[in-house]
Amino acid sequence: MNKRRLATVVIVIGVAAIAGTTATYALAQTKAGTVPHGQMPKMNMKHSMMAGTLSLEKIHTENLPIVMLSVNKATKAIESGDKKTALDELHKARKMLIAIYGAIGTHVKPQFANNRCPIMGSPINPEKVTKNLVRDYKGQKVAFCCPGCPSMWDKLTGAQKQAKLANVKPTLQKVWTCSMHPQINLPKPGSCPLCNMKLIAVSTQ
Repeated sequence: MNKRRLATVVIVIGVAAIAGTTATYALAQTKAGTVPHGQMPKMNMKHSMMAGTLSLEKIHTENLPIVMLSVNKATKAIESGDKKTALDELHKARKMLIAIYGAIGTHVKPQFANNRCPIMGSPINPEKVTKNLVRDYKGQKVAFCCPGCPSMWDKLTGAQKQAKLANVKPTLQKVWTCSMHPQINLPKPGSCPLCNMKLIAVSTQ
């Protein structure tokens, strides 16, 4: 890997880290703790990775600063020609970003498991679903279109509920986007038309 390509990888990881910070702020919807300017958490990568499920606050205050620290170290290593250190730091950052990606995914699941009512089949408008139109089912929130449907749902057997829910779940579609240009969304794999980087697959509803 030459210096130019390695530098590109550093930039990609840096952008991902910054994007992760933005997503954390948007998803938390609460005031998260902050890290004082110029200071990094005093912990190592292994400890953080083994700490269990990552909360949004922990991602913001601990994990993302660690990623940025590794990116900064890798950047300096590239500038000084120390390829081994740069690669080591990039591997650390990548490992942490994988954990962060998975943790954030647990917070951005669809609000409801269905986009149509499992009883009537009518479309669900999340903004109009009140508390009495929701039932918990196997860790998922099932929404209904009208007051009579939840009581009908309650009378179904487990197998019947599962079958009805399977018919009204949102359909996931795969598109390909660019890590540097997220506004690019194409229906098939290929290269980014703006920077020629390889596109990555993501699922959307």
